[in-house]
Amino acid sequence: MTERKFTVNGLALNCVDYGGEGKPPILFVHGGSAHGHWWDFVAPHFGDRYHPLAMDLRGHGDSEWCAEWEYGSRHYIEDLDAVIDSWGFGAPVLVGHSMGGHNTMVYATRHPDKIRGVIAIDSPTDYPQQVLDLLRGYSERPGRRFASLEEAVANFRMVPRETLAKKEVLDHVARHTFRETPEGEWIHKLDRRTTIREPINIGGDLGKIACPALYVKVLKSQFPDLETARKMVAKMPRGKLAVLENSYHHAMLDNPLALVAIIKEFLRDIEAS
Repeated sequence: MTERKFTVNGLALNCVDYGGEGKPPILFVHGGSAHGHWWDFVAPHFGDRYHPLAMDLRGHGDSEWCAEWEYGSRHYIEDLDAVIDSWGFGAPVLVGHSMGGHNTMVYATRHPDKIRGVIAIDSPTDYPQQVLDLLRGYSERPGRRFASLEEAVANFRMVPRETLAKKEVLDHVARHTFRETPEGEWIHKLDRRTTIREPINIGGDLGKIACPALYVKVLKSQFPDLETARKMVAKMPRGKLAVLENSYHHAMLDNPLALVAIIKEFLRDIEAS
């Protein structure tokens, strides 16, 4: 596992590279307030046939922050497009979770010819206003500061908080979540302005996703519910639905091996078509 930088749209974006250059790329895109290492228990399982990579979106992880607020869906998909156009690996399969899945679906409605397939995991086509207001509230509160990395890891929490993830999984993710300040304190790497969301409503555009598409509904999560997921998939010309049990919203941490199996089955369908 290494890390590489892609400089696009004036920002240096960090990307976790799990190896396999020369094989077809599969690009994992994290959700809001997360980072590429959330995929560390999923992405390496694809290295036998693919070149797995996981981006830190702008303002997240070890990617650069924007000078002014530019954290809408349009900005994230512009970054995806610039990275895919410039990286030299060819057309990827895109895999996104939550906000990352929203962004990958938006990308697939606009550039279905540039990807081999798209997978969205527990992702909305749009966000209700009350959710946007709640997220904006996070941006207005200062982040916590910790005296040590150990204290920061011990206080690591996700939103939503429900999880079945093992402690060692959460601790691993947490250790990639914080950075040390010049004063010796530990703070979240996140630019809190990223919680000011500006999504793109694609509920009426799902029919434009011409590439193979998989929607993974996480059963213990209500974001969105199963019936809504079925309706979303029905609008996709080549859409399929998979249901992941024994997991809350953060599927790659709660039940990574079951998620790997679902993704691999979809990839076999792409390879056979």
